[in-house]
Amino acid sequence: MLKKLIINNFAIISQLQMDFKNGMSALTGETGAGKSIIIDALGLLVGSRSSIDFVRTGENSLKVQGLFEVNSNSPIFNVLDSFGIKHDDNQIIIKREINRKGRNVCRVNNELVKTNVLKDLGKYLVEIHGQNQSQELLDEDNHIIILDRFSNEKAHNLLNTYRDKFHEFQDKRARLRAIQKDSQNIVQRIDMLKFQISEIDSANLTSGEDDSLDDEKNHLANFEKISSALQASYQLLSENNTGVVDALGNVRDQLDGIQEYDSAYQELYNSINGAYYQLQDDLTTISDEIGSLDFDENRLDEIQKRLIVIDNLKKKYGPSLDEVIQFGIDAHDELEKINIDDTSEEQLKVELQSMQAELLELAKELSDERHKTATKLSKSINHELKDLYMKNAKFDVEFNSLGDNTLNENGMDAIRFNLKTNVGEDFKPLVRVASGGELSRVILAFEAIIAAKMNVETIVFDEIDTGVSGRVAQAIGDKIYRVAQSLQVLCITHLPQVAAMSEQQFQIEKKTAHDKTETEVSLLDYHERVEAISLMLAGTKITDLTREHAKELLELAQGEQEKLD
Repeated sequence: MLKKLIINNFAIISQLQMDFKNGMSALTGETGAGKSIIIDALGLLVGSRSSIDFVRTGENSLKVQGLFEVNSNSPIFNVLDSFGIKHDDNQIIIKREINRKGRNVCRVNNELVKTNVLKDLGKYLVEIHGQNQSQELLDEDNHIIILDRFSNEKAHNLLNTYRDKFHEFQDKRARLRAIQKDSQNIVQRIDMLKFQISEIDSANLTSGEDDSLDDEKNHLANFEKISSALQASYQLLSENNTGVVDALGNVRDQLDGIQEYDSAYQELYNSINGAYYQLQDDLTTISDEIGSLDFDENRLDEIQKRLIVIDNLKKKYGPSLDEVIQFGIDAHDELEKINIDDTSEEQLKVELQSMQAELLELAKELSDERHKTATKLSKSINHELKDLYMKNAKFDVEFNSLGDNTLNENGMDAIRFNLKTNVGEDFKPLVRVASGGELSRVILAFEAIIAAKMNVETIVFDEIDTGVSGRVAQAIGDKIYRVAQSLQVLCITHLPQVAAMSEQQFQIEKKTAHDKTETEVSLLDYHERVEAISLMLAGTKITDLTREHAKELLELAQGEQEKLD
């Protein structure tokens, strides 16, 4: 349930805090005072679309915050876990801020989230019913969706199974059409991939091979120069009497005899001694290199031919050898997928035929379940309509089959809600026979039936009682109160009978100060409720008689509550 709602700089609301209890709360006040604005602000917390037009004139941003307390077994905790949002107790805090530049910041329990997370959470927190829901009921395309809401678990599971299979069927059918439409291009693509794979695979490439071959080619191409340099270096370093190593050894011996006389001589000795042994190591290395020299003219020719092959592949498939190798891997993958998925036209036809038969069976089974649901729904709606003083009205669900070859994601059924309001009339489409007041009662009948099954904690009725009065208004108040026994209900109403049935009544007023319009909200006590309901009864001037009538309404409402509890 919604425990607290805080609104800052939203439309004509500067700053507002409302604390709610369980049960039924009424929001009353003149038209345009800001009642629906409060509901719009609540809608932002559960993922409604934002707009910079919501930001109060003269302010840079708006902020809405809500504290919700949910049942410990609510599915919402699974949603929180799936998004990694911490929850230590049964309370959830949602904050949303929108600035004039369009920046939209959403937080759940102080964790930054995207708007879609609010939508996922909102499914289990708040359901708002107003003019949009009336439009939903007037759109025949939505009737099958509404009917499915009342289905049992078996029907829901069956519908999910059918839809999964239907979407798989659509994917396969789209793939088959693509194959049939572009089969020639696919064949050409396969030929090209096979050629590319053959060319790259036959080269048997190794990563880094080109660099290694370049080094070896340079070595062989400069064999004479390398050999001459190594021979000369060896001779200069090693020939007796004139060799550098021997000469350096003589210098070392000379310094060895005087190093004890001065530390400078000792350092000089150490330096020459190190160079002497280093040159001896270098001389050994040069000797080994000379011994390993081997010139193979055929090998040089092989390397040059191999490099030409590699360079040609680089020009076609990538500037580097690694990119050529990767191109070959990708070509293998693409060819494998085409061979498995895109060239199996006949296999797809067989699979589609089998899937269509399976879909038809599922659709028939789903249709049977819907007929059972429709029978129960019609009976329940008709019972509720009698309670709402539409005793001669009859509600009916009409089924039409789409045909075996025109299945859609909802199955084989086309659903339409029909209504007849008077004895002796025929059933006609709901959209053509329901007046505003009748439609409000039909919507409320739906809500009264589904309330106990809903996963949400709070339901909002935004002027659902439009177009009714008198005893019908009292019946609507009773019905909303009954819904509030299962859920927290927030109800915007202009009917005194409905307001009197509430356990909390908030008065919303619009005031002007310092050339600015401001919405203010007051939680009314008993005496204030008498005044507010008197004004709803009188319209303009409150009299003692209207006050007595208001008190009577509150007393009658208390009696109705005791009977319904």
